[in-house]
Amino acid sequence: MKKRRFVPEMCMHIYQRTISGFNIFYDHEDYLVFYTIFSVTARMYNVRILEMCIMYNHFHILLEAESLEEMSRFVQRFTSVFTRIYNSDVGRTGSLFRKSYGSAIKREDKKVRSAIAYLGNNPVEKKLCIYADQYRWNFLAYGAEPHPFSFDQKMTSRMKSLANACREADAAFACLKHLNYAQIRRMFRKLATREKEYLTDYIINLYSPFCYDTLIGYFGTYEKLKLAIRSNTGSEYDLHEDYSPESDVAYGQMTEYLRRVHGLSQVRKVTVLPLDEKIALAKELQQHISASMKQICRYLHIPLKG
Repeated sequence: MKKRRFVPEMCMHIYQRTISGFNIFYDHEDYLVFYTIFSVTARMYNVRILEMCIMYNHFHILLEAESLEEMSRFVQRFTSVFTRIYNSDVGRTGSLFRKSYGSAIKREDKKVRSAIAYLGNNPVEKKLCIYADQYRWNFLAYGAEPHPFSFDQKMTSRMKSLANACREADAAFACLKHLNYAQIRRMFRKLATREKEYLTDYIINLYSPFCYDTLIGYFGTYEKLKLAIRSNTGSEYDLHEDYSPESDVAYGQMTEYLRRVHGLSQVRKVTVLPLDEKIALAKELQQHISASMKQICRYLHIPLKG
């Protein structure tokens, strides 16, 4: 195995993909469970997080760590904890992520800036948004304001259910505990859509591990960072990443279709259906959604031949 290159406290680009490219992020709760595990683990291992971008079947991180061992233990820890909790909730066994993660050192400021743009623009390249700061799960928008996707945090009153949910999140974070699926469902259950958006922003801010001052410092101001990312998609020549030219919009369309037509609240449950039921569902999705069969198989966790 090729020896992993590492320089202490230098910016590293981490890339990790799922087994067979299968989707694992379907709903807000998947992102939030993953995010809170990630955030708590970053504090445990004292790594500095500059940026992260979560996509349907992979994620990117820009970080600084004091040692290779610390960095590797950090990645192994948060991915294994998420896998255990995810599997328990959905009723599956086995790995979610590939055994080894990719990494690349960013030695010069120019390469760091390019990597920042590259991570931020992942959802733009996949047609999920027009500008990088419009995508919640690359967390760029939170560098400028605490509630970029919901109403103002300074509202004078909250519905009782929302206030209770915020207090529950506060209590978990105070003990440096991540949120699990049961907690998130309970916290969100009685909330209106507008309140769910508020609570999502609240949790992201509460658990934030990001060193926004360092991130923004590479560009001078947040506005210059935003402008640079909008003007330049960035590049990654130091790290091999699986490339797929297809838009990721189809994944969201499949989720909405399954909710609307099949009445599924926990869409990820389709991934543990018997194979014959998955194949039948794949044929149905192909008739109603503009998606390739490869995308449908990734979405339903149907192994691809060859």
